[in-house]
Amino acid sequence: MDIKLAVFDAKCFFAHFRKHFSTTSSLSYPFPPRTTIAGMMAAILGYDRDAYYPIFSSEKCRIALQIRTPIRRITSTVNYLMTDKPVTLSKLRGIGGQAQVHMEMLVSDTCEPQQLSYRIFFNHEDMDLLKEITERVRRRRFVYPPSLGTMNNIAELEYVDLVDAEIYRPNGEVEICTVVPVSILKRVLPQHERRIFIEELVPADFAEDRKLKREENYIYEGEGRPIKVIIEGEVFRCMLNGDSVVGVFM
Repeated sequence: MDIKLAVFDAKCFFAHFRKHFSTTSSLSYPFPPRTTIAGMMAAILGYDRDAYYPIFSSEKCRIALQIRTPIRRITSTVNYLMTDKPVTLSKLRGIGGQAQVHMEMLVSDTCEPQQLSYRIFFNHEDMDLLKEITERVRRRRFVYPPSLGTMNNIAELEYVDLVDAEIYRPNGEVEICTVVPVSILKRVLPQHERRIFIEELVPADFAEDRKLKREENYIYEGEGRPIKVIIEGEVFRCMLNGDSVVGVFM
């Protein structure tokens, strides 16, 4: 089966994707969950909060993610303003007290300062919606500014291409450049100088009332390099800048 994939890069110097089970401190996933990317698409189009979950469900929308820079975690203390009602000017200025929260932030693990970079592969059964998102990213005309997690981490979106992709079931080993759901993973093949990590309990779908509908465990390579695996499921293959790219949808 052939589909259209919109491909673009999301970049920022800092990112934070809060783990939904984190309580006393704000821990972060190392990459944006599928629900975060869906929210980014909804922000680009100007959809209301909590109104877009059925539109970007896994049944209608395919999303894949490639990590393009090494990731490092740092912990910082963040001051939050107390904005409980009634909201007053003194509270907004921080005079009424502040709440200090330990927050895990993501930065690029490189010698020189560099932006985090994630490559997003996006497909939707509604071709009009897919074309609108593609055009808005290409022209950088967003209804709401996209961010990598929290609102203070405004993302820079770079249009890459709108490509044709083939969906198929591989026979034997395949080299995957995206994060891989454990649910379809059969075996990870050893490779020299590859650091394979697993990230558990990552949100993948919300129900209409914002209740968690589906979550996944994923494996990924620490520096974003491809990994050889044997999987029981579908993969996609496309051409980008003359190179063949193989990935798995989240």
